Amino acid sequence: MIYSKTDFTNSVEMEFNILKHLAEKIPADTVGYKPTEKQRTTLELLQYLSTVFGAYVQVVYKNDTALFRDLTVDSATTTIENFGQKMDAQLAIFKTALDQYTDADFAEVVNIYGSGDKTKAVYLVEWATKWLAAYKMQLFLYIKASGNTSISTMNLWAGMDMPAQ
Repeated sequence: MIYSKTDFTNSVEMEFNILKHLAEKIPADTVGYKPTEKQRTTLELLQYLSTVFGAYVQVVYKNDTALFRDLTVDSATTTIENFGQKMDAQLAIFKTALDQYTDADFAEVVNIYGSGDKTKAVYLVEWATKWLAAYKMQLFLYIKASGNTSISTMNLWAGMDMPAQ
């Protein structure tokens, strides 16, 4: 069995949906929360998440990390209220950018950020999915630390509230 571009897109889309669900669980008036002075606030985390993955698939395609600067400039317009819409728009960007990849593009070997020679496919699957999992966990922990202790791993891994027992 081959892991397809559709499988990858579906996985990313599920993670986006979970992030949108988690954002709905942020306690009112806690978007300024940050665990330590040198970390992002909850709002800054949402802003980063609202552009980075759509940008990343384009950065890998062109093997040009300088693109992050221009492709993430819109992040400042992200609010807690429009985060879901921003994630939907980013998913569309992600899908469109991924559609331009050919099999030859996926097989091309690049070295992004000095992380070693890997195919573009490996960079996309390994980094994008690992980043999504890590940032999803970070957002979950911010929400818990901000006072919403009712969320559980069901929210984190399935993007839904725990069913009533």
